[in-house]
Amino acid sequence: MSALGEELREALGAESIVEHPPVEWDGHKLELTFRPPDGDRLAKGLALLSERGLAALVRGGGTRSHWGNRAERADLILSTEALTGIDTLDTEDGVVHVAAGTRLDEVRAAANSGGWELPLDPPGEGTTVGGALSAAAIGPRRLGFGPPRDCVLGLEVALASGERTRCGGRVMKNVTGYDLAKLYTGAFGTLGVIERAWLRLRPLPASLEVRVAEVPSSVDPFALTLELARRTTTRVAALVGPGPAERIGSGCLIEEGWVLVAEFAGDSPATERDLEWLEGRVDALPADADVVGGLRRIQGAPVAPPGLRARIAVLPSALPETCAGLEASDLELVVHPGLGLVYVESHADLDGSLGAVDGAAARGCGSAMYESLPSQARAGRDVFGASPDVVPLMRALKERFDPTGTLNPGRFAGGL
Repeated sequence: MSALGEELREALGAESIVEHPPVEWDGHKLELTFRPPDGDRLAKGLALLSERGLAALVRGGGTRSHWGNRAERADLILSTEALTGIDTLDTEDGVVHVAAGTRLDEVRAAANSGGWELPLDPPGEGTTVGGALSAAAIGPRRLGFGPPRDCVLGLEVALASGERTRCGGRVMKNVTGYDLAKLYTGAFGTLGVIERAWLRLRPLPASLEVRVAEVPSSVDPFALTLELARRTTTRVAALVGPGPAERIGSGCLIEEGWVLVAEFAGDSPATERDLEWLEGRVDALPADADVVGGLRRIQGAPVAPPGLRARIAVLPSALPETCAGLEASDLELVVHPGLGLVYVESHADLDGSLGAVDGAAARGCGSAMYESLPSQARAGRDVFGASPDVVPLMRALKERFDPTGTLNPGRFAGGL
């Protein structure tokens, strides 16, 4: 084992340090993984790394390792995979206290058995609680579930200094640090490492219905889907282009135009009303939840080079023009009009696709975040599309929480 590995093993315990064949990550060949089995070891390890001036790339389930800017430097991987377990599942109050390395599917199964659901549906097999919250990762049910921070009641976080801190708690009345928990959610692991979380659950819906429809040329797809997104029980309201429509198993083999995917969840009378509303406007066919799962998969899987996937955020009123320009560049689209989001996927012509995406975001007065992009194309580019106005504030936060640049240096917005 390397000298660094031996030193860390001696300080943190043999079970905390794993030596393995080199793992390539943004041009860094990493042969050590820090795998703390508990919060005490996590904090002790972070303090040691900071003292030594070492940098760690933080990983949960590894499903979003391809996200983010290129890491400036890296000495080892910090994995939360050993921080697992559901500590508390309160089926009376609908809250759960869970370790960051716990897989979301495990939490979902436990919540479902108690009559609740976890309002998180990010893409990626093996996604963990900590990874989903750190990346603020969303799936096709973002419309109905809200952003990830909405389900966060409290967090336990280890800072780069080794200090362990708590913010928020199991109930909304415990407001101390509640906004700080929202700060860590979406910080990409650059301000601290999430150790545990209190999450708010939702009751399982009494009725769940999925419909797909080919939108006829006589109907404005964006106006229809925006109106659909405002219905009481709508949880998914997406427009899917021809290529993705075939891959999600919609049963619609269109060559042009849009397939509408809708999911309704709630009490039976309310979902029936919204179904009737939809069926009065288009010929909607019943489908199963696998269609929504298909949307989730194509919104999350890495795209093999030289392709890309980007998420463009624009005003809903700018969607028709934005999508028309992207379609003219032969890009595959999934659109969530109620959120003002366009997922763009390309499998070739990287330079042309980058130009089309950047141009579409600028014309729509929006921003583009590149979720999957070849490593060489990320060099010199902020894949988060951060506004220059907010970068100084973000830099001040980074300097306050991680002055030694121990956690994911360079990977967050603004190269922080």
